[in-house]
This record gives sequence, C-alpha cells and structure tokens, in this order.
Amino acid sequence: MKKKVTTKKAKSIKTVQALREGFKAGSKKNPLPHFKYLNCAISDISNEKFPEMVQITMGPARIMNEVGGRRYVNEMYAKMAIDEAQGYTLIDKGFTKAQEELADLGMLLVANDVGPGHAPAAWESKA
Repeated sequence: MKKKVTTKKAKSIKTVQALREGFKAGSKKNPLPHFKYLNCAISDISNEKFPEMVQITMGPARIMNEVGGRRYVNEMYAKMAIDEAQGYTLIDKGFTKAQEELADLGMLLVANDVGPGHAPAAWESKA
C-alpha cells in the first residue's frame, strides 16, 4: 500500500495594515485596530480623505445607545462624546438615587410626575 502524502496548507498571509501610534492590532472580538478609553473601544477607520477618522465600536450598553457606531474626525472628538454620554449617565443615576432617598424620607410629593423635565403638580403655579 502506498502512503498518502499529506501536505500542509500554507497559512494565508494577510496584509498588515500600518498601525497608528497608540492603537492595538485587531483581535477576534474587534478586528479593527483600536484603543480603549473608559471601557470603550475606539477603532481606526481612516481613509484618504480623513486620515485620523475613528469610530466607537464597543462599550457599555448605556454609552453605545448614544454614541455607538458613530464616526468622528479624530480621537479627541470621540473621547469628548464618550465623556458626555458618561456624564449624562452619572447625572441620571444621581437623580434616581436622590429621588429614591426622598421617597424613603416621605418628602417626595408625586412619584409619577417627577423626572427630568417634569415638575411635580404641587409646584406648578395656579393661574
């Protein structure tokens, strides 16, 4: 009997994209070159017209709902968008925590009408 000759397949050589300074190479989860900022992945999607363009590709759901998938001209604008989204999240969490504490103390007037942009019915002026 003749033995079958097995040949190893050569691994495909992928073209290595030159990484910009500060960016990590892609991985299985995020194939684009990226860096992390406040638990979000900012990926390099530069092209000829915009050589510094980035996109927010991964992050917490509360931030991705607002800024996920958007493209930014450079890293600075992407970082500012993440900071803004995280700031609004902190404000909302603080508001709900304060609302719960007031309800525990019995000082909350109307629980359903209180929220950002809503004044309790007792505070409205009667004209």
